[in-house]
Amino acid sequence: LPALPVPPNMSLIKREYDVHLLYLFYLLCAFVHLAARFTVIGPDHPVTAIVGEDIVLPCHLSPRMSAENMEVRWFRSEFTLFVHLYQHGKDEYGQQMPEYHERTELLKASIMDGNVALRIVNVRPSDEGQYRCFVQDGVFYEEAVLELKVEGQ
Repeated sequence: LPALPVPPNMSLIKREYDVHLLYLFYLLCAFVHLAARFTVIGPDHPVTAIVGEDIVLPCHLSPRMSAENMEVRWFRSEFTLFVHLYQHGKDEYGQQMPEYHERTELLKASIMDGNVALRIVNVRPSDEGQYRCFVQDGVFYEEAVLELKVEGQ
């Protein structure tokens, strides 16, 4: 069979179509990315606690938005072994680090304003070190890193 003739401007039309399609794809990606975008903010200086007392590790979203339906995970170095986990609107304790059992509380009173601070009760010397405040909304996530110093050891 003989090949059908291709109109002389067909490759130009296809190229324009591809460019428009690519442009729409980039617009859609930008919209989705901006719609869910937030930053997780923690203190830029170490938080100091005293052995035996309670401490609040501050962390919030910017811009301020509800984190009620997001995953909030506080962890040290291991993502799966968490200090505290809030997901699907409730606290989860399944893989919580045993040393934090019944010693943590996500302060939910202002979670609608993006506040995801964590209270640790009865601070121990072993609580000293780095903490990560990780917040995920769908596929988008961010985290803040903060340092806890413990005195009176």
